[in-house]
Amino acid sequence: MPLDIGISDESRRTPDMPLYTLENKITGEVIKTTDPGRALLTGKWKDVGRFKGPILRAVASRPPYFHDGSAADLPAVVDFYNTRFNVGLTDQEKADLVAFLAAL
Repeated sequence: MPLDIGISDESRRTPDMPLYTLENKITGEVIKTTDPGRALLTGKWKDVGRFKGPILRAVASRPPYFHDGSAADLPAVVDFYNTRFNVGLTDQEKADLVAFLAAL
């Protein structure tokens, strides 16, 4: 199931990344994104910015993370999700989660 976790939002753009401005011809809605995601394959507006996530098996051995390599290591991934979804993990909980992911 492809998800939009906000990784391609305009706000996360760095100078070396492209910025696409997409307009829905029916609704007039405009989205600025660094990667249209699954929409390039499906042609569906709802798929803009959505990506199919990888399996977590041996995830620690495959850095960098995210479709654009913007997270250099597992602690950066955990920090991103903690901030993006306002999870509120403590430093110990983040360390435990990183250790769990590294054990998969």
